[in-house]
Amino acid sequence: MMEGRPPMERYKITAHNSAFILIDFQTNLASAMHKEVLETAERNTALMIDACHKMNVPILVTEQYRKGLGATLERLQKKLEDDYKPIEKMDFSCYANQEFLSSFKKLNKKYIIVSGIESHVCVLQTVLDLLADGYHVHVMGDMVCSRYKSDWKTAMDYMAKAGAVITTTEISIFQLLQKAGTPEFKAVSPMFKNKESYWTL
Repeated sequence: MMEGRPPMERYKITAHNSAFILIDFQTNLASAMHKEVLETAERNTALMIDACHKMNVPILVTEQYRKGLGATLERLQKKLEDDYKPIEKMDFSCYANQEFLSSFKKLNKKYIIVSGIESHVCVLQTVLDLLADGYHVHVMGDMVCSRYKSDWKTAMDYMAKAGAVITTTEISIFQLLQKAGTPEFKAVSPMFKNKESYWTL
């Protein structure tokens, strides 16, 4: 390994070693986000959900204090289908919730893809706990958001310095696919032809 270069193992995400966590993409939180930022994050999250379904990557969904913050956005609920089994929590970190922890540990996956709201609160605290427990965490920079850009940027820098991989939806999906010509590639690749208006409900 070259001196000063981070260990390459943390970048080796595949469909077989990964799980996707969708953190608190809820109506009342979403309404506080900048409209264009939210639309991008929601669209990319939908894209990742569809890709995970086609590649059999497991998905977990959390909701923070549902009574006050509402349910997961309806369009994402529809995309999730049978995977919409939200784990309600009060802790900011998903990892501090025992129901989440039990479901998560059963997946037995070492690489974790993260999407959610807000970047600097529940996403950040969950990512730090996952890293502390030895997981390789890939944070989707185009799937997480905060009310203020400064909080989003600081959270991205914070998580990167802590050891998370900050990446994008398209980079990650092609890493999960690994090669062309497979049934999974043929199912997923058409999604990118019109990504800016991606909704196939």
